[in-house]
Amino acid sequence: MERNLLGVIIGFVFVFAMIFIATAIQILFKLSNDFSRKIIHIAVGNWVFIALFYFTEWYYAIIGPVAFILINFLSYKYTIFKAMELEEKNPGTVYYSVSLTICTLLTFYQSPLLVLPFLGIMAMTWGDGMAAVVGKKFPIKQLKPGKSLGGSGSFFIFAFIAVIVYLLIAGTIFSTWAVLLTGLITAFLGAIIELYSPKNLDNLTVPLVIGVIGFLIAI
Repeated sequence: MERNLLGVIIGFVFVFAMIFIATAIQILFKLSNDFSRKIIHIAVGNWVFIALFYFTEWYYAIIGPVAFILINFLSYKYTIFKAMELEEKNPGTVYYSVSLTICTLLTFYQSPLLVLPFLGIMAMTWGDGMAAVVGKKFPIKQLKPGKSLGGSGSFFIFAFIAVIVYLLIAGTIFSTWAVLLTGLITAFLGAIIELYSPKNLDNLTVPLVIGVIGFLIAI
C-alpha cells in the first residue's frame, strides 16, 4: 500500500481508538467528561508522529485534520462523542483541529519537512492538556480567573518535555544545547500565551503563534 495512504488510514484508526479508549475509561471509572476530554486532547495530538513518518505530500497529510474539523464541529453541535464535550459547550475541539490543519500545512510547506511548526501542537497537546489537570488539582496562587501558578507551571514542564522528545524523535540536526534551548523558549512562550489567551481560544493561540514562529525560523 502507498505510504501516504497508509498514513491516512493509521491516523484515523489512531484517533478513533483514542476516543474509544477515553470513552471506555470514562464509563468504567465513572469519570467526568472534562477528564475524558483531556485524555483525548493529550493522546490525539501525538498524531504528529504519524504525520512525520508516513506523509510526504501535504494533500495527504491534511486529510485527517480537515476531516476532524467537520467531525468535531458535528460532535460539538450534536454531542456525537460525549467524551469529547463539556457540559458547558465550547468549540475548543474544533479550534484544536483547525490549529492542527494549519500547522500541518506549515510543516509540509516544502521538503525536507519543516519540523518546527509542529512544536505548537506539542506545546498545546501536552502543556495545555496537563495544565488543566494539574491546575485543578493544585490551584496554587491564582494568577487570573481560571488560571493558577500550578497550571502555568505544569504547562511549562510538560511542554518542555514534549518539545524535547518531539525534536529527538523527529531527528533534527540540532545540537543538544539547541534542543534544550528550543524546549525552554517554546515552553515559556506557550505558558505565557496560554495564560493571557481569551477564554476557550488557547487551542488556537498557543499552537498557531508557536507554529508560525517555528515556520518563519525554519524557512
